[in-house]
Amino acid sequence: MSNKRLEALRSNPGGDWRPADLEITASQYALKFRKVTGTHVVFLHPSVPDCVAVPMKKKIRAPHVRAFVEMIDRMDRLDP
Repeated sequence: MSNKRLEALRSNPGGDWRPADLEITASQYALKFRKVTGTHVVFLHPSVPDCVAVPMKKKIRAPHVRAFVEMIDRMDRLDP
């Protein structure tokens, strides 16, 4: 499944991304997300054993974006 936003995240993980960008992409891939009371948004999917947390108010750094993209890649491999 090709997705322009996912490809942009993949090619520019250090870009000026907001949690909304990841939430939109997550909903397109059936990832669940919850806004925990506090400082982070948590993304999860039943076929992937771990979750990814990204800050809601601070800048989303490249490691957060890479972990999010890797989660989608693992989900695609485990749940074709």
